[in-house]
Amino acid sequence: MKRLSGIVLVALIMCFAVLAPVRRADASSTCPSAGGAGAVFSNICVGCLFPITIAGAVIGGSPADVPIGADMSPVCFCKSFMGIPIPGITIGMWIPKRVVESVRNPYCSPTLGGSLGGSSGSVLGGLAHGLLGGDGVSAVKAGKSQGFHNVHVFLYPIGEIIGDMLSTACLSDASGPGLIYVSELDPSWNNDQLAELMTPEASVFANEAAVASCMADAAASSTYQPIPSMYWCMGSWGTSYPFDGATTTSDAVRQNSLVTAKAVARLQRFGLIFKTMGPDAVCNAYPEPVLVKNQYKFQQLWPFPETTSDHWMGADPNLWGEWRHAPIVGEDYVTLNWQFSNCCLY
Repeated sequence: MKRLSGIVLVALIMCFAVLAPVRRADASSTCPSAGGAGAVFSNICVGCLFPITIAGAVIGGSPADVPIGADMSPVCFCKSFMGIPIPGITIGMWIPKRVVESVRNPYCSPTLGGSLGGSSGSVLGGLAHGLLGGDGVSAVKAGKSQGFHNVHVFLYPIGEIIGDMLSTACLSDASGPGLIYVSELDPSWNNDQLAELMTPEASVFANEAAVASCMADAAASSTYQPIPSMYWCMGSWGTSYPFDGATTTSDAVRQNSLVTAKAVARLQRFGLIFKTMGPDAVCNAYPEPVLVKNQYKFQQLWPFPETTSDHWMGADPNLWGEWRHAPIVGEDYVTLNWQFSNCCLY
């Protein structure tokens, strides 16, 4: 019980600790600044830390924000290192896990306020040039994409702290591995053929019927939650496949939302993000190649932050952020990716 009260207390402390003035976009350069690392913390949605589920009870927030598939059983039994089942209390909570940038110019990093060092003479730029045989963007199918964005994924320090707490207090490891991803170094992010080769099931959904079925997921994600079984859909943003940086819409907010979600789906597919919710993950988070849409939420941090809410994968931007866009200077985005985690508290 002391561990339980400690987790709730730290969550509440963090809610008040991150309250700070909101910063807006800096339009002074081709690689704009999102206000530095401080803005990443000050713009966090305080209420999005909730709800927390404890022994099946929902504490704070709305029950509608408990993802479909989360473990709501009151007790759990996880084996110790000696193989003996130990009883505990099932808990679940939203954790701000990672910051995802989607950018038009290679190696531009609004979070860091400049370049990641990707000029042609740099180590990063030289490696990418060697892997891709050029800038890589030309490999995206001509005529089928309306936009292309690179993505950069950073670990979110507050999420790391919460993950460490859960690992200490729970019988399970509910966090999964750490990661940092730079799409410019990934040749398949810039090439549809390579991306499809890495996800061969994509061919099954490359038809009008599969695409049309995503309208149901778009409606569900905008009014309640995404449909878990429709893993090939990302609601009103588009389809999941292929996992690359190309988009087929001219809407800037949808473009950036889709490539951000694709990056998360890609990292989960290759075991860099674990399945962390549900009865099968309460004792051990584990790699799951099929996208678990409902364990994720997204919160725009920049250029115009969501400070009081977040949204499900595929939710219609007209409901949460079509206005969070400024032509030219506000077409690069920084997004906080939230992930729901269950674990067994003993």
